[in-house]
Amino acid sequence: MSKGGGTLVLDAQGLSLQVDGDEQMRARIKAAELNGRRVALSALTPLEVRRSGQAGRRLTFLLSRFDVKPVDEAVLRTAALLLDMTGLDGHECLVDAVVVATAALCVPPVRLVTSDGSHIPKLCAAAHELPQQPAIGLISV
Repeated sequence: MSKGGGTLVLDAQGLSLQVDGDEQMRARIKAAELNGRRVALSALTPLEVRRSGQAGRRLTFLLSRFDVKPVDEAVLRTAALLLDMTGLDGHECLVDAVVVATAALCVPPVRLVTSDGSHIPKLCAAAHELPQQPAIGLISV
C-alpha cells in the first residue's frame, strides 16, 4: 500500500464530530491515517471543544493520538498576515486565522476539515498567496 503523506487538519467542528463519535468523521480520519497523513490541529482547537465526563476522557485520548500544534511565533505571524490580507478581524476570525495558519505550516498536501463556509475559505485562499505555502484543500462537514 502506498502512503500519500500530508496532513489532515481538524478545526473545532471536525474535532467535535470525532469526539462525539460521528461515523463519517471517524472514517475520514481512519482513511487519512491509512494513507500516511498526520492528523493535526491547533492548540487552540481543544479549548473550543471542551467536554466533561466520558466525552472529556475521549477528547483527552484523541489529543494523545493527534499532532497538537503549538501557537508559536510562526503561526501568529502567519495568522496576522492572513487577517491583513483578507481584511477580517474580531475574535471569531482570529481563531479561524490561527487554525488556517497552523494548516498552512503543516506538511503538504494539507486538507482542512471545517464547517465554516465564510471565513475559512477566504483565509485559505489568502494562505495560498503567501510565499512557499501549499494550497489548503477544504473538506466540508
